[in-house]
Amino acid sequence: MSYSSLEILPNDILYEIFRYLSPVDVIQSFFSLSKRLSRIIINEYLWHIRIGDSTMSLSMFNDHCQNVLKLIGGHVVSLRVILINVIGGWSLISSSLQYNQTTLLKRLHLIDIKPHEFDKLLRNPLIKQLHTLLVDVTTSNAFNYLQVEGVYLVKVRKQLFLLTVKFDFLLC
Repeated sequence: MSYSSLEILPNDILYEIFRYLSPVDVIQSFFSLSKRLSRIIINEYLWHIRIGDSTMSLSMFNDHCQNVLKLIGGHVVSLRVILINVIGGWSLISSSLQYNQTTLLKRLHLIDIKPHEFDKLLRNPLIKQLHTLLVDVTTSNAFNYLQVEGVYLVKVRKQLFLLTVKFDFLLC
């Protein structure tokens, strides 16, 4: 039986390597190399995931939601989602998170979520497990044109008084 050099590395070293790569790169590069690496990726490593950017297509965004969260959703501790120019992005994320039981998720950072999507978030059982919720919006976001954006913060604080919430409006 032959072993690759990766196979003999301690888990801590593998975790350091994973930190430098995107979840997709880790899964595509390491998942099928060995049972040990597959087990580490799915069951042991705690993930801090970023989904979306200005160059990500809707199909790539959907692929992240469907495949990455499906595989490692149970070990995601923080999730940063950029929803700029992604129609229905929160719905994709939300359904993936609910379907894949992200019980360790404690920090959620949403960039450019729309007010109606934020209302859906407040009704989602997922929010009760969060410790930190960050919401950033761009200058063109509908939140900036509401007369009552503070109502959203009050609504969140009323429902979840232990949750740390930060809203950044007029993000450029």
